[in-house]
Formats: sequence, C-alpha cells, structure tokens
Amino acid sequence: MNHQADITRTMSAQGATLDVIQATPAALWGDARDACDEALRQGHAFVAILRGMEAFADDQVLTDEDRQRAARYRQAGDRHNFVLGRNLVHYLVRPRGIATPCRFSIGPRGKPFLPDAPAYNLSHSGRWVACVVSHDDAVGIDVETFARLKDYRDLLGAVTHPVERRCIEQARSEHGLTLFKRCWTRKEAILKATGEGLNDNLQGIDVRLEQHEPVLDHPMPLRLMHLTTDHDEATIALALNPSVPGVVAMFVGEPR
Repeated sequence: MNHQADITRTMSAQGATLDVIQATPAALWGDARDACDEALRQGHAFVAILRGMEAFADDQVLTDEDRQRAARYRQAGDRHNFVLGRNLVHYLVRPRGIATPCRFSIGPRGKPFLPDAPAYNLSHSGRWVACVVSHDDAVGIDVETFARLKDYRDLLGAVTHPVERRCIEQARSEHGLTLFKRCWTRKEAILKATGEGLNDNLQGIDVRLEQHEPVLDHPMPLRLMHLTTDHDEATIALALNPSVPGVVAMFVGEPR
C-alpha cells in the first residue's frame, strides 16, 4: 500500500484491535482492495470511508438497471453516493478480476448480498460514503452528518430506551447532542447488522451510551464501535460480531 499517509493502532477494552489508515485518493481502488483482502485474511473486518470522492463515482461498472436508478436521483450528491456505494462493492467485495457489473441478491430480511462473497454493508450521508466488509454476516455501519437535524430533544421519546434518555438528559448541555448522535448511529448500525432496518422498536434497544465499546446480547450478540475522523461533521458507528478480533479502517479523502 504505497499511498498510505499514516497508520495507527489501538486496542479496545474488549481486546479487539483497530488499525486506522489515513489515505489519499490514490489509494482507490488498488491499495484499498489490498488492505481489505489482508484484513479479511486475518479474520478482521475492513471499513472504507470516503469523503468528497465524487470524482471517483464511475457508473461504467453498474448494471443498466442501476444506471437508470442513479439517473433518477434529482440531487447530484445523492446520485454520486449511490454510484460510489456500488463502486465500493464492485472493487472491494467481489472476487478479483471480474469486470461485469454486480448483480445483488436479497436475503430473507431484505439485506442485499453477493453470493459466494464476503458480507458487506453500506451507508452514506452528505459527502461521506462508508462500506464495511466482513466474513461474518452480522455487520452494519452507519455514517451520519445530521445536517437536517433541528432539536434532537424532540426525537428522544421516539428513539431512546429509558436508560439512554436519562443518560442524555442528565448530561451537561454541550454533551447531550453528542450522546444523541452516538445513540442514533449505534441503533442504525445494529438494525443494519440484523437486516431489520429502522423499525418501531427503537426504544426497546439499549446501546449503553455510558460505555465506549459495549458488547450487546440484544437483539443479537454485537460489539459496537465508533470510528472517529479529523472532521467533526460525521458520526460513524460500526456493529459487528464480538468474535471478530479486529477492524482495519481506511479513510480516503483529500488532505486537509
């Protein structure tokens, strides 16, 4: 991986490693694929997080159906994010050397997958697009800029478990919004890992806001992790099987 600017490693309280790679756009797509393959070879999960990479949105690797779907997006940003999501799956998840466009299958709970390939999950918000790849199907990721969020307190009743709500309401005012963002992204990551998507039982899940990296047993065994960036605009949460020993996260964007 010749284009990595920096690599750092941390060890969580649960024993999982987190390797963070800060990379320039030159890492797409060769270095990113090499890092993904090496992570999976070690039994780890790989996360690619793109910021401001609209120029790399290539619809030539999309099916005709997906190109038509992309063309229906009215906002250029939404169109780029959709195409970049398909690009991430094409270049990171599929077996090497396959040039034909991806054709996705849908699992029993509506979660897309590629037959005979690792599991993956996608998320995008604003100029951010993220993809997690793992050999374990129980994996989900959520990236949020919360650009349209007004007063988070209006959502507490619909979103939070009673324990979470007390934690947020008892926090100092400047930390309440941070805790709400943590709560929201953790829940989205969980529900994407389970394949359920957003449902009406958000209040029934306690994501243990007081813990840095909790391991849950409900709605299924999952470790929750947050991936921090040097940009304050995005909150990123990851949910994966607690047995996964580590995560390799590659952030790709223009140098600040």
